[in-house]
Amino acid sequence: MPPKGEIMLKKMFVVGLLIIFAATLSFADNPKIEHHGLFYIYSFSWKNADFNKDTDDGDQHYYLHGDFSVDADFGAGVSSKVTFGAWGTYGKHAITGGGPESGVALREVYLNIDKLFDTPLSFSIGKQHICYGDQVFDGGEDGFMGAKLSYGSDKFGLDLFSYRLEEGGGTDWIGTNIGTEVPDDWNLHGLWATAKLMDSKVTVSPYGFYRVKGDDKPMWLGLRSDGSPINGLNYAAEFTTMMGEDAAKVDYKGMHYMGRLGYTLPAMPLTVGAAYVGLSGDDPDTGENELYESPTWGPYTFGFYKDWPGFGPAHLLRTAYGFSLLAPWSDMVANLNVINGNVGYNFGKVNVRVDLFNYEKNQATASSKMGNEIALMLKYNYNDTITFGATGGYWTPGKYFGDDLDPMLGGYLWTAIGF
Repeated sequence: MPPKGEIMLKKMFVVGLLIIFAATLSFADNPKIEHHGLFYIYSFSWKNADFNKDTDDGDQHYYLHGDFSVDADFGAGVSSKVTFGAWGTYGKHAITGGGPESGVALREVYLNIDKLFDTPLSFSIGKQHICYGDQVFDGGEDGFMGAKLSYGSDKFGLDLFSYRLEEGGGTDWIGTNIGTEVPDDWNLHGLWATAKLMDSKVTVSPYGFYRVKGDDKPMWLGLRSDGSPINGLNYAAEFTTMMGEDAAKVDYKGMHYMGRLGYTLPAMPLTVGAAYVGLSGDDPDTGENELYESPTWGPYTFGFYKDWPGFGPAHLLRTAYGFSLLAPWSDMVANLNVINGNVGYNFGKVNVRVDLFNYEKNQATASSKMGNEIALMLKYNYNDTITFGATGGYWTPGKYFGDDLDPMLGGYLWTAIGF
């Protein structure tokens, strides 16, 4: 009998083909079909995450992602995309069935209409990935269900969207549980505008988000700018403030500050950079909630500098699930100040980067010092086709975690290919 994953993959393939076939019947001409995919595998390793060398804690595990997409262009600006695949920890014994295995599912499926009514507008609806800046991210594995209306020109762009982060009701509640209150949906509404300046060398993006789940209604207002205004210099800067109130009528007052700067020396492939990220914490002496959180509770990307979200690799492997989730319950990411300095060198297809991170809490009952991490990353692009990489960090803990502590090691190897 074929494994469940193989059976599910076949089912998803059939579903994807049926969706494309059904859409084809609505048009006089056959659509143009393209397909592509993505595969990556990570080998994560960590040791001494409790900062105590007398305990034997540590692990190595594989993380696998594989997806296949079918794009259909029906003409007249109408297209669709279906992506199915699987991701997660794999280690299921092929005979005994012991160990983890992730199932195949629809990761993205949406319809898109460009040049709506012969205007610069486009409209998409379905399940799709989102990533705005460094903090409004779905995690990169599964998209969100929803709809988006976009305007685009050479100088200005605007996204208006509404995403269903979590369905509270659905078809399971139709004709059942009559007389029972349906659980609240979790919705995220927002806009993201982008102005392109200096011949598109610089962008400025004002944005706003409004998240609703019952009486919990936080809002975010922010401004982001990034670009390369002069040769060799690149930057990103962002400020976000929270407003609104939770179900207990407590005001949200969290704030997010971010600045990154990098400079590549003339006639030399050496880049020096620095960064600061501030994520406010809650002051217990006020009647407000100053703890900052992401609108999606997704990973804080920090520019994906190591082909994965988060800050240093050792710090990453002490966060929940190794995803650097910016959620109110994520103690390693929320209520955090990060100072970073880095030096990188490009040897053609080989990139080397050394980072130094300082971590500190904004609000802490005792010491706020979380310590320092030094990290090394090497990345190699083979034949402009496949990427190989390795990164590791050595984290010396501060007094926030206690006294007489020992360093933590964390890092990973990875390879990725798109086709």
